[in-house]
Amino acid sequence: MRVLMCVDSIEDIEKLSYLKSYFDVVEDFNITILYISDPTIGLAFGEDNNNVHCILDQELIYKQELEEYALCVFQHWLSKVKFRHEVGDRVRVIKRVMQQEQAYILAVTWTTYRKYKLSKLRIHEILFEEYKYKSR
Repeated sequence: MRVLMCVDSIEDIEKLSYLKSYFDVVEDFNITILYISDPTIGLAFGEDNNNVHCILDQELIYKQELEEYALCVFQHWLSKVKFRHEVGDRVRVIKRVMQQEQAYILAVTWTTYRKYKLSKLRIHEILFEEYKYKSR
């Protein structure tokens, strides 16, 4: 089972860290932790989908802190966890990364879900910090 965990902060990682309990129970359980930078911060060169983004040092440092924290939280399962950093519209990036990673489930906090209007994703299974929601 492949899960995409979308995070904005260390608090998000803490809230979703309950997913650790699935590693020893669910066979082939893998998590991709995704942090998405706002494309309006920094510079973008190119056209349409071929943009190259220059991100501010502050944003790169923040991304690095998130990655280090996430990998520390899931340190016993590093072979089953990876961290990805993307830049762009959250809904589009999540859709693309879910396809690339072949993830069927999205793990996200309620705050992030509401803030970025992720209901537009129309994903059937979403794990929130407190319970599982099925949109079927």
